[in-house]
Amino acid sequence: MNSKKQTLAYGALIAMAAALTGCSGGPSKGDLKDGLAAYFKEKPQQACWNVENSQAVQWPIRIPIAGMDKTQRGILDGVNRSGVATVMSAPVQEGDGVTVMALTITLTDKGKDAKAWDPKKGFCVGTREVQDVNEFTVPNKDTEGMTDVKFTWRYDDLPSWVDRDNFPELPGMTALVNDEAMMQKTNNGWRVQ
Repeated sequence: MNSKKQTLAYGALIAMAAALTGCSGGPSKGDLKDGLAAYFKEKPQQACWNVENSQAVQWPIRIPIAGMDKTQRGILDGVNRSGVATVMSAPVQEGDGVTVMALTITLTDKGKDAKAWDPKKGFCVGTREVQDVNEFTVPNKDTEGMTDVKFTWRYDDLPSWVDRDNFPELPGMTALVNDEAMMQKTNNGWRVQ
């Protein structure tokens, strides 16, 4: 076989292998990212801090610190740094005589002008958006076609009064957050299960 025919034969084999690989039906990072983005669009995951009956809120608000998670504390720290509200902590004696640490939150004029407080949602500072798919498992019959996807997200779609640097304590505002989801292929592409 001469070298020209040999080169053509190798080229045909490489093209066939590439075509078969493209038809394998397995996920690609792009397909998985699209599926995650669709999930976040269908079920927006906003970073909001709110209270019961937020439409009838009377400023200042006093609320116990106990039970607040890192996201809630990060939002309140950020609204304080942004100047849209003042947030101060101090011990407060409850009706039963027990002293607890509580936050006193006051909406500032800057916060009123910026409409930082939404009567239905409270202080909302952004919505999760997928940044990258880092890794995934290859689905097989043992996993029933499911894939375990590791990805990163951060908050985007920020209100005009939000500066990322004012929210260093809120995970996903100044640094990417690692997350994980199980996904399965459907007739509409890869979807979070």
